[in-house]
Amino acid sequence: MKKLFLYILIASSLFACQSTVKGPDEAMNRITPDNFKYTKYEEPHFVQNLNKSFSIYNTFKKNHEFMFGPHDSEYGKYDVIKLVETSRFDYYVRLFTGNYKDVFQKWLDRSNEYIYIVRDILRREGVPEELVYLPFTESGFNPSVTSHAGACGMWQFMKGTGKAYNLDYNFWLDERRDFEKSTVAAARHLQDLYDRLGDWYLAMAAYNAGLGKVLKAIKRYNTRDFFKMSQRKYRYLKLETKDYVPKYLALRYLARNYQEFGFETPDGKPQLFDRVTLYRQANLYVISSIIETDIETLRELNPELMTPMTPPVEEYSLRVPYGKREILEKELEHITEEELAQFYVEFAKKGRSISSIAKKYKMSTKELKRINGLRHNVILRSTYIFIPIKEVYDTALNSDFEKELKRYNPKVHRVRRGDNMYKIAHKYGMSLYELMALNRGVRPKLIRPGQSIIVSDSYYNARNNRKASKRTYASTKKRGSYTKAKHKVRYGESLWSIANKYGTTVAQIKSSNKLRNNVIQPGKRLTVYNYKSKSARKTASSKNGRYTVRYCDNLWAIAKKFGTSISRIKKKNKLASNNIHPGNVLYID
Repeated sequence: MKKLFLYILIASSLFACQSTVKGPDEAMNRITPDNFKYTKYEEPHFVQNLNKSFSIYNTFKKNHEFMFGPHDSEYGKYDVIKLVETSRFDYYVRLFTGNYKDVFQKWLDRSNEYIYIVRDILRREGVPEELVYLPFTESGFNPSVTSHAGACGMWQFMKGTGKAYNLDYNFWLDERRDFEKSTVAAARHLQDLYDRLGDWYLAMAAYNAGLGKVLKAIKRYNTRDFFKMSQRKYRYLKLETKDYVPKYLALRYLARNYQEFGFETPDGKPQLFDRVTLYRQANLYVISSIIETDIETLRELNPELMTPMTPPVEEYSLRVPYGKREILEKELEHITEEELAQFYVEFAKKGRSISSIAKKYKMSTKELKRINGLRHNVILRSTYIFIPIKEVYDTALNSDFEKELKRYNPKVHRVRRGDNMYKIAHKYGMSLYELMALNRGVRPKLIRPGQSIIVSDSYYNARNNRKASKRTYASTKKRGSYTKAKHKVRYGESLWSIANKYGTTVAQIKSSNKLRNNVIQPGKRLTVYNYKSKSARKTASSKNGRYTVRYCDNLWAIAKKFGTSISRIKKKNKLASNNIHPGNVLYID
């Protein structure tokens, strides 16, 4: 009996020792390699200094300083959604501390802009606070991103689901991009899924795959344990859904312990803003001029706006930088409706002639087409036309507004003899399904020479590409040069969908990969150019020729980071082999 008690005591002490993680090396090594086994445990307590009731707004107003770092105080102690350790959890920890380390650093930086707002909303809605890390999995905390499937915003809502939770979508705005409204919708959607399924892991899986899919999996495998139904031998759920929860848990774990894994303190400044209620349609360029703020700042605060004009509604709540509300409200008392808008807006149905609109407003057809970026004499798709108000129109102020309007119009292919829809789709790097989605109502077998076929989406994708290209090129000029991103082609993808995903063009991808045509096969690896990450540049420029080796570094990665070669690094540091260890200091030419 005494021996049995002694064995139990030793086993308990060993288990207790294993449950405490002392650093990233041990965190890596403790993961079980068995894909079918899993254990639940509370996350380690690395950081001590966070007030549970912290509010970024109150802190900023009182102390005029930010608190960086999107982490909670007592890790795991109050979590409703406990951390679950599996081999897929291990995979994502390794992935985002290895090859994708720069990507996660970028996400951390961006998360600091929104995470306090998201946390406050989740608390108010009464859902587990640790869901604040779910946007890492969905979008990397990017409120403006759109997936190739059409999911949009920080929480990646599809149009139908967004509409079910009162997220409006039209020419003027897409509330799936609104970081406040979409978070409220996501919290309520997740709560509804939890009420139906009774388990937060299943609720998150249903958020990814749909409620019906998860209910069928429960019925098929006779279990409500997400981790059992996601075992390799059970194939009903897609790998994306099986990995959704482990990926979320891994990213949550890294975000809470980013310093332990060698990440830098997030430098994104929290979005601080006031609200101004507008009772008239307003031109964002006029607003930015009044409050002396650049247009991109207004765009970042109001990502739901699809055009540089607020919607034609009775009242609209516009976010402005903190401290600018009184200035704008005072100026709005004296500015006329025409001065605030600068444009009349007219809805034009498909097939209407441009000349009839120009005649109505007593201006030339050529000028109206120029301002709106129209290339044809008739409206190809029902849309809004902007007509400048001559008496108050400021040409200099609205020059960029006009440039944006030109991007909202679809690119068109004029059908020639011998053309068919498949041939046209192939020419522009699209799938037939994508082309047909842009030309609803067109009968493929009845197209005729001279007919106009839309080959790029109008305002929606133009908004994405405008924002992506403007941010990418602007930040590249400021921060550094381009680096290559690798993309593995998946089944059903086309050059057009890949170009939209990365904010580039089909021509650029073809040029980079020396493609003679638009045919690509699943499994092919494409080179897509992107700008060099911020963390790498910081490291490269701040050490004056010295670099401290971090966990998961190797000579190849360091050589690539500094634009040198492995042999030069070895020669400079008199290394006999390629073996390096965290903490080593290397001298770089």
